[in-house]
Amino acid sequence: MLILIVILYTIPLLYHPKNLAFKTDPKLEKQINDLFRDDSATDNNSNNIKKNVAVEMFPFDPNIIDSMGWKRLGIAERTIHTILNYRNKGGWFKDTGDIRKIWSIKKEDADRLIPFMTIKEREKKGNPKTEWLKKKDVIPTLASIDINTAEAEYMNNIPGLKYPLPYKIISYREKLGGFLNIEQLKEVQGMDDTIYLNVRKYFIMTALPLKKVNINTATDDDLSQHPYISRSVAKAIFIYRQQHGNYKQVEDIKKIIFIKENVFKKIAPYLSVND
Repeated sequence: MLILIVILYTIPLLYHPKNLAFKTDPKLEKQINDLFRDDSATDNNSNNIKKNVAVEMFPFDPNIIDSMGWKRLGIAERTIHTILNYRNKGGWFKDTGDIRKIWSIKKEDADRLIPFMTIKEREKKGNPKTEWLKKKDVIPTLASIDINTAEAEYMNNIPGLKYPLPYKIISYREKLGGFLNIEQLKEVQGMDDTIYLNVRKYFIMTALPLKKVNINTATDDDLSQHPYISRSVAKAIFIYRQQHGNYKQVEDIKKIIFIKENVFKKIAPYLSVND
C-alpha cells in the first residue's frame, strides 16, 4: 500500500506536459497596440502643450484685465470663467487679498499674482435711472436694447426680466462670443418660454463681429468652454489637428466622422483658423 502511494505521488512530478500554444489574431493585436500608442501620444501631446505654455508676469488690475491677460498669467480656464462671472455680476476686488476668495484658484497662483496686482479705486455710480435721464441722447429705449452690447443696468428695466437674468444673459453672451440671433436668448439658464415671449419685443440685435475660437491654437480645454462644443467634440478637433496638422479652413473639421452637419452649422460661426 505504501509503495502504491509513493508511485502515485511521484508520477505527476515526472510528467511535464508541453506548454499549450494559444493562437493569436495578429490583426487584433495590431489594433490594440495602435490604440494604446494613440492614447499615449495624445496624452504626451496634451502634456507638452500644457508644459510649453509660457507664463508671463506683469502688473495688472484684477477688475479690468481680460481673459487673455489671465491666460498670460498662467491661470486655468475654469478659474478665469469664475472670475469673469464674478465681475459680470457686479463683483469687485477691493484689495489684493480678495483674489484668494475666488473658488478654485490655487494658493500658489494667488501667492504668485498678489505682488503684481494694483487696484484702482472704484468709480462711484449714481442711480442707473438718474444716469439715464442725464444721457438721453445715448440711452436706448426699452424697445431697442441691443442684445450684443447692452449692459445689465439697461436690461434690468425690462418688465419681466428679473434678477439675475440680465447678468446671466451677459455671461452667456461672453461665453458664446456674441449672439447670432435673438432666439439664442432661450438658451440662457433660467429663460423659460413665458419669459422669452414677454421680453423678446424689447430687444434688437446689431450684427457685430463674433469672438471666435482659433481651432489651430486652442486646446481641447479651450474649445470645450464654448457652450456649443461638447467635451467629446473638442477632444476630437484637438486630436485630429495633432495627427494631421493645422486646419486650412473651418470646414476641415467635417472630416471628423462624428461631427454631423447640424453640429457643424451650429459651431462653425464661432470658429476660425486664424487669429
